[in-house]
Amino acid sequence: MDRQENVQHCFGCGKENPIGLHLSIRIEATGAVTSFTPTQAHAGYGDRMHGGLVTTLLDEVMGDYVYRTVGKPAYTARLEVRFHSSVPIGETVRITVVQEKIHGRLVVMSGRVCRADGTLAAEGKATLMIRA
Repeated sequence: MDRQENVQHCFGCGKENPIGLHLSIRIEATGAVTSFTPTQAHAGYGDRMHGGLVTTLLDEVMGDYVYRTVGKPAYTARLEVRFHSSVPIGETVRITVVQEKIHGRLVVMSGRVCRADGTLAAEGKATLMIRA
């Protein structure tokens, strides 16, 4: 990595952020994977995870993949999410992302959030810009 970044307070993966998601993201050959179990602190209406936080899961895993494979932070330029089903509080979801292409400083990623039974909860596509 070109510079050591302080990621300990990152909302998604930072271990020292008291209100963070504390994601433990595993990098794979063409993408990344993690899991997350929402609590009442992550609720929207009723007993379902807030949609903005479902979006945050995708954004964080995509950004972490780029940071850890390219060696520089990348900032989300565009993110589109399509929701298919809700994420119940207390149910672990699996988040997988893959790099589709890279062109100069732009990286196109896609990802999925799936419930424990395999049901697709959300899918997204993002363009991230690598810091110069």
